[in-house]
Amino acid sequence: KRGRWTVTDLENAVEAISEKLGEWIITSWDEANYLHIWGFHEAKLDSKAVKLRLRYIKRAVEETKKLIVLK
Repeated sequence: KRGRWTVTDLENAVEAISEKLGEWIITSWDEANYLHIWGFHEAKLDSKAVKLRLRYIKRAVEETKKLIVLK
């Protein structure tokens, strides 16, 4: 067991989720991934750039939660 998700795992997950939620989730994923790479790893984004992407990411999180049954 790897103990973490690979980029391939994440892409497969977003593809599966898009089949249930629609293609908009792919755009949301792209925004989240961009924020992760350029905001977190590279530290190149300012607060305006982060805020610009938040609405896409929030929608993705909220809609995905509806698909998950927590026990």
